[in-house]
Amino acid sequence: MSVAFRQVERDEEVEALAHMAYHIWNEYWPAIIGQAQTDYMVEKFQSLNAFRTDIADNGYEYFFIMQHEDETPHELGAATHGADIHDQGDTVAGRVNDDVESDRDDELAHDTEDFARTAAVPRIVGYTGGHVETDTNRFFISKIYLLKEHRGEGLCSATIRFYERLARERGLDALYLTVNKRNEMAIRAYKAKGFEVIDAAETDIGDGYIMDDYIMEKKLV
Repeated sequence: MSVAFRQVERDEEVEALAHMAYHIWNEYWPAIIGQAQTDYMVEKFQSLNAFRTDIADNGYEYFFIMQHEDETPHELGAATHGADIHDQGDTVAGRVNDDVESDRDDELAHDTEDFARTAAVPRIVGYTGGHVETDTNRFFISKIYLLKEHRGEGLCSATIRFYERLARERGLDALYLTVNKRNEMAIRAYKAKGFEVIDAAETDIGDGYIMDDYIMEKKLV
């Protein structure tokens, strides 16, 4: 398995991003913050209009997290390249059988090539985004979200490494992010990746809702 990051640029990609965000947020967050606040925050921060504004006006960069399975099944390769065609002799029946076997072999080879092309296409399994904060010379990681069935596969760690490379290439000093104080699993995960809690913040996001977060930072220098 390999992981790649594809920047979200075209409008149809932004639409796909918003669709994925809606799905992930409604699967994960209601148990932590309730459905009403989830709905409010999706509309305010994770909707199509919010993503468009982030990209156009706020310097945000968004990326699809792509998972790529590197190998095709051994059985299909063996069936195609190791097929045993028996000699039928120079008879009409033999020539017909040879033709049938040849046709079947060609079809199997074609099916295998189609499968290989399909298997080689990376799958979108999550998204991430953030922006450079010029006054502190840090990169703010705003979002790392994965589909439920792909959590626990090392993709969050791969995403952090991606941002570390990006930040170093740009001469930045640190990465930082905010984590809901009740999201204990995420807090433990980020600590294991070298982040430390440096502050806390309560942010009024309107409609009576407060984001109660830890601020976590990982220094790169």
